[in-house]
Amino acid sequence: MRIFTLMILLLTSFISKSQDTDPPYLKNPTLPNFSILQEDSSSWFTNRDIKKGVPVIIMLFSPDCDHCREQTVTLTKNMGKLKNTEIVMSSFQPVSKIREFCREFDLHKYPNVHIGRDVKYFFGPFYRIKFAPLLAVYNKEGNLVKVFEGDTKIDKLVEATLHSTH
Repeated sequence: MRIFTLMILLLTSFISKSQDTDPPYLKNPTLPNFSILQEDSSSWFTNRDIKKGVPVIIMLFSPDCDHCREQTVTLTKNMGKLKNTEIVMSSFQPVSKIREFCREFDLHKYPNVHIGRDVKYFFGPFYRIKFAPLLAVYNKEGNLVKVFEGDTKIDKLVEATLHSTH
């Protein structure tokens, strides 16, 4: 009986310990509260500014990252497929680098793209980013569909944006 009790205690401890290691985005799989300083350095974009009833892609990137740059090219070339998706691009890099990146890829011409600096360093720990870019896709109800790390094909992103809870 003692061995059985000890095994149950160890198993319970292991299960609760493994649950504690889940990243925050899995513990609460809905669009998080966030704010990013936009590349104009004077205004903020928050989760409250996102259009209601449309899918959302949160892309964590670095302006210096080649994979992030390639992913941005993929997004801009396929913006027709994503025109009804809000895209939030966030970086921890200085606003000056984000501004350069925004100009280089002409991101201003896409009204559904919002780009800025994660001043509070919220997103990195929230998603426990290991590889850039990281793309978190939320459906139109604001529920997490999938998180992609590294280069992601446009078809996978589009498919994820179409996922609905209904």
